Amino acid sequence: MALSCVVSAASFCGLRAVLAGVGLGLVMTGSALAELRYAGSDTVEPVVEAARIAYARGHAGYRLQIQASGTTPGFRELCAGKVALVGASRPIKPEEAQACTSNGVQYTELPAALDAVVLVVSSQNTWLKDLSLKEIQTLFEPAAAGRLMRWKQLRPTLPDLPIQVAGVGIKHGTFSFFSESVGLKGFVRSDFKDFAEHGATGHYVAGEVGALGFMPIGDARALEGQVRIVGVDFGAGVVHPRQEEVLAGRYDRLSRIVYFYLNPAQLAKAPAQDVEFVRLLLGDMERFVQFANMIPMRALQYQENIRRTAFTR
Repeated sequence: MALSCVVSAASFCGLRAVLAGVGLGLVMTGSALAELRYAGSDTVEPVVEAARIAYARGHAGYRLQIQASGTTPGFRELCAGKVALVGASRPIKPEEAQACTSNGVQYTELPAALDAVVLVVSSQNTWLKDLSLKEIQTLFEPAAAGRLMRWKQLRPTLPDLPIQVAGVGIKHGTFSFFSESVGLKGFVRSDFKDFAEHGATGHYVAGEVGALGFMPIGDARALEGQVRIVGVDFGAGVVHPRQEEVLAGRYDRLSRIVYFYLNPAQLAKAPAQDVEFVRLLLGDMERFVQFANMIPMRALQYQENIRRTAFTR
């Protein structure tokens, strides 16, 4: 399936600016907050933002509360029955599902998009073109702290510049996914710079020529011109996370599915506009995923999502 729309970094920033303006207008008019609240992954949040902008254009006064604090906190909110819509950069874990069951919370899992976790360097970095999976592991492993401190140590042909590695912290599904995918099982070097959200990782990397960070591809594309994506050799040659490579499975262990989790019981109690918003989000998911610079699922998956959430008021 071809990706028919990938917005530029400037367009994505404009999208956020429009969103901020809409929110400001609602505060000034004193409109009541909507009952629907999004919690969870900041990887998936831009998809919700795109849908919110589209819906707000035809529904003046509508406001959705967004709390993108990470996948794990989002699941805690879901299983406590506090939120109707959660974004997740990984599937729910058995112990989290059990917490939902114990609290009488039912949910529907909805695949939202394909994602690739990418390695990025500053656009000023002209010398690091690719890394092998073994080199990535070597750079991030706990034993590297205090020992592997300069790029020349990793590969003699690289400059004698200091290494800084960065990404989001442990509460984020992206951290768990990345560390497990490269064989580190949640443990990274002690001088790893962890950030609260992916944009902060990108801005840090953009300003440090020796920095290397990991982030979802949508966030990396939104910072085009400030950061550059590095190719990865998984053992069969260097692969770049282009759409066709991800869809074909060639971006190997660093590609994944991201999700929405819906609490139908809580949504059934929400105002009519909240229900309409969720219908829009699900019904035009492919467009919103493209706006977020992510890779859409196949059309049949989105049709199945709609079928599984055929709720009525």
